[in-house]
Amino acid sequence: VDAELNAIKGGGGAHLREKLVAAASKKLVLIADYRKDSEVLGEKWDKGVPVEVSPLAWSTIKRQLERFVPRSRVQGMAAEAVAAFEYSHPIAVLRQAVRKAGPVVTDNGNFILDVSMGKIYNPLAVEQLIKMVPGVIEVGIFSNMATEAWFGNEDGSITCRFPRSEMKKQD
Repeated sequence: VDAELNAIKGGGGAHLREKLVAAASKKLVLIADYRKDSEVLGEKWDKGVPVEVSPLAWSTIKRQLERFVPRSRVQGMAAEAVAAFEYSHPIAVLRQAVRKAGPVVTDNGNFILDVSMGKIYNPLAVEQLIKMVPGVIEVGIFSNMATEAWFGNEDGSITCRFPRSEMKKQD
């Protein structure tokens, strides 16, 4: 969860369903422990962004994702003045099952690519860029969806945060 309450979700492989519920809700409140509280996405989470993909096209999608560069852009959108992510090229890995042979299969019958790109400076741009690849079902970046986040701290206390941009508007 970053300073604007953008989040990476779907480590369990249910991010399509999680995103459907989040989009249908009136208010999205994130609840996490202190280890997931960061300034920038990817700062503390190093397992990549889960991307649900069609099993038919996973290897083609993997190659396309790995061709992205930090200043890649969605067609029709203005080029970003700054990099959207840290790495020179993402690294996409097909998530493998632990207690069975082969890849993880989601509840929807799809595969998951874990896409590492280091720190994500523009979550919305990265989410849109990935979604433009044919065969991508959903992306585990939840950008501009949460209104508040509650973090359980190591000492047992709780911290509530709102998007930094919302805090600045109130000043």
